[in-house]
Amino acid sequence: MSVVRANPSAAGVLGAFGLMGLLLTAGCADMATDIGLMAKAPAAAPPDLQQHPPVTQGTRPAAVLSIHTRKAFPNACKYGITLTNNLPYKISELSFRLTAIIDGDVPYDTQTKSFSELRPSEQTYRDITFQGVQCKQIRRIAVTDPGRCTLDTLNRFNTAPGDCAKFSEVAASPLVTVVKQAP
Repeated sequence: MSVVRANPSAAGVLGAFGLMGLLLTAGCADMATDIGLMAKAPAAAPPDLQQHPPVTQGTRPAAVLSIHTRKAFPNACKYGITLTNNLPYKISELSFRLTAIIDGDVPYDTQTKSFSELRPSEQTYRDITFQGVQCKQIRRIAVTDPGRCTLDTLNRFNTAPGDCAKFSEVAASPLVTVVKQAP
């Protein structure tokens, strides 16, 4: 007696497609990629990174803000900023408002960065990212004092925009033009 083998049934083919769908929807995308059901996304190009040592000393005893790192992404620009406390007392809080200025003297985006709990001679690092703009489009960064600081005799109850500026200096950067502006 001979056995006749039939072609794969429609149920078997549907079962294979069902398994593939289950793998993709059940969070097994890596497994689906490994067995050839999905293609891997092309690797993104690494961001263009430029770094310089932070400027830590100014022309007088003051907190020194330095922009010293830049990462250029296809649709964003990230800067690394460091604040160094050269004052003879602790900085409990000191904030800066940073505005990216693009072509045509247009303020593109403004962000506020705060630094806190810095004893004399200490420094701290923060990142600031401007989304939707390339680094080469940013002509300068304007730094203003939003009037948020707690140091020496100043606190959040007795400061106004511009009061904290006398305690800080903004260092020149080789990566972007940085301008300290009055509020």
